[in-house]
Amino acid sequence: MRYLKALLLVLLTCLPLQGWAFTAPAQIKVESEWGEANPDDIKTVLTSVIEVIAPYMAGRTFGEVIVKNDPSGPISLYEKGANDAYIIMLNVGGRYWAQLSYQFSHEMCHLMSNYDLAPNNVTRQQWFEESLCEAFSLFALEKMAEHWETHPPYPHWQEYAPKFREYQQDMFKQTHRQLPKSMKLPKWYQAYAKTLSADPYAQGRDLNELVANQLLPIFAEKPETWITLNYLNLGDDSGDKTLDKYLTDWENNVPLPWQPTITGVKQILLKD
Repeated sequence: MRYLKALLLVLLTCLPLQGWAFTAPAQIKVESEWGEANPDDIKTVLTSVIEVIAPYMAGRTFGEVIVKNDPSGPISLYEKGANDAYIIMLNVGGRYWAQLSYQFSHEMCHLMSNYDLAPNNVTRQQWFEESLCEAFSLFALEKMAEHWETHPPYPHWQEYAPKFREYQQDMFKQTHRQLPKSMKLPKWYQAYAKTLSADPYAQGRDLNELVANQLLPIFAEKPETWITLNYLNLGDDSGDKTLDKYLTDWENNVPLPWQPTITGVKQILLKD
């Protein structure tokens, strides 16, 4: 695993980070039943998600991504399919394009964050990856709204563009996503650190979603820094498993111009 992390870091260093000609970084293969939705329409929406998040993939390609509809979702499986294809399970029963985009962008964030190089909470900080991917999915919904306003997959789908933003705002405003009044995030984190370390999905993901709301504004200042997702989970997880070590590894691995963003993340989580 350590060798794979080092190899990926070398490859990321060699890849151009901006300005590449667009080639699809993932080939979507839709399987299973999707309720009232046509699988071809599902693939069209998922392909659109790939288009809007591609600039943040650091030029990487993920090959074939098999997407299934299953009650166990949303989840990215550690097991791979034929030809080493990634397998993503979503849980959407119909033509709910915003929900579909939200779930899929979250799971693609896990692929970008190298989830398979830090499986089963080996870092004890998988909760942070979950929170970060939740924030990224909210960001992706905004990008989908912008994209479909001007470049919908089909002209008659343009009217759906505002639905992405409405879905995002409805979630962002949920009560459990807000910090308690008069409490800053470091104090909140100290109260929940052991819970999060033990269970990345504690309290039905409510804790992840609260942290996501705090992370989103940091990346909103410089959206291009979402590329830093690709450098997560590349540190040495064999010893120190604290959040400070986890974030410092991330900070040290990203290109120098983007390190201040990761420093900002550390400050809002760890500095009183």
